Formats: sequence, C-alpha cells, structure tokens
Amino acid sequence: MKTQQQGFTLIELMIVVLTLAILATIAYPSYETYVRQTRLENVRADLMINAQILERYYAQNKRFPTSAASDPAEVQKITNSLKNDNPYFTISYEPDSNDNYLLRADANTQNANEKRYMKIDGNGVVTLCKPKATGAASNATDECYMYK
Repeated sequence: MKTQQQGFTLIELMIVVLTLAILATIAYPSYETYVRQTRLENVRADLMINAQILERYYAQNKRFPTSAASDPAEVQKITNSLKNDNPYFTISYEPDSNDNYLLRADANTQNANEKRYMKIDGNGVVTLCKPKATGAASNATDECYMYK
C-alpha cells in the first residue's frame, strides 16, 4: 500500500515565495508613486483654497503686505487664516508685492521621501519645484515646472 503525500515540497514553497517576491518588487514602486501623486493633488487643492482666502483678503484690504519686515502683523494675520491642516505638507505665505502673493507648500517630516515643493502665485499658476542640488553653484535656481 502506498502512502499519500500531504503538504508541499520545499521546491514548491520556494517557487511561491519567489513569485510573491517578484510581484512585490514590481508593485511597491507603483504604489509609492501613487501615494506621492495623491499627496501632491491634496496639497494642490489646499493651495487653491488658500489662494481663495488670499483673494478675499485682497478684496477687503486692496493690497497684500509687501514683506514680513514692513508689515509683520498683517503677514501673521494672513498666515493664521490659512488652511494648513495637511498632514504631509506645511503651507506658508511669502509676500511678493502689493498686488501679488506666493504660497509655498513644503514637505514635512511625515512626508520625508518627498524632496519637491509646490507653490502657487497670484496668477493661479501652480508649479512643482525640485531644489537645486547640494553643491550646485550659488546662482543656480530650483528646477520648476508648471503642475497640471
């Protein structure tokens, strides 16, 4: 009488483990890219909401503060009114001129893999920027492109 084999052989088990490892190697980078793009879209929406807040400020005051040094109370008032509850980016107001503004969203510690930052100006142009490389010439600028 022959005995029945129960269970898996070591080779069968290793084939399954290898197959899972290959699938994970392919899927994880795609998942990471998806997460980064989702976070960028969320911060873009937050920047648009904050742009509306600044446009409302301009409608009421007929100007933006030109610098933090010239009008620190107004800059602080604007900064406090911004919607800044994004867990992955910190949004800050940068005075530009009486008729323009710049909002900048920098990745915070919960989004450590993101090296880029996003900004929006008074014209509604959203740009995604990659900081200049460390050791680059001092006159080098950040590499920015319009975000769609």
